[in-house]
Amino acid sequence: MNAHVATGVSARELAAPFDTVSVCLSKGLGAPVGSVLAGSKALMGKAHRRRKMLGGGMRQAGILAAAGLFALEHHVERMKDDHANARRFAEGIARGPGLKLDLATVETNIVVWDLLPDVPMNAAQFVERARQRGLLLNPMGERRVRAVTHLGVDAAACTQGAALALEVLKAA
Repeated sequence: MNAHVATGVSARELAAPFDTVSVCLSKGLGAPVGSVLAGSKALMGKAHRRRKMLGGGMRQAGILAAAGLFALEHHVERMKDDHANARRFAEGIARGPGLKLDLATVETNIVVWDLLPDVPMNAAQFVERARQRGLLLNPMGERRVRAVTHLGVDAAACTQGAALALEVLKAA
């Protein structure tokens, strides 16, 4: 859905080249839990059978399904806010020392950057120090870090998060 919102290309058109597509309903779309798997009737029949064989399934999941439907009907277009917030965060840290971030790569709600060799910590250490300050990030290898915005992250949090990330860099 983030790709649909960022590009303006319909979800149907984006999914067309694939046999199956999974859409997460939580985080950006704001549902409490859940994903939707879509594909041909034959493939969905196989997926349903395999899910049952592996013990998957929920009884009386109607309230969760209702939350998922609400998310799809009301929260897709608001993902533009997530993209703007990711851009805000990226612009906030891009000017910082010790990292390399290409702003042209920030197209949706994901920001990825690399710690430069002169930074005396790896990505896992950076992420841990950021977590201690209240900023949740993910390491993506030895020196690469990822931040993701979603429904629960507003513009003020992105501004504050960028400041926290710069504090971690400066304290290194």
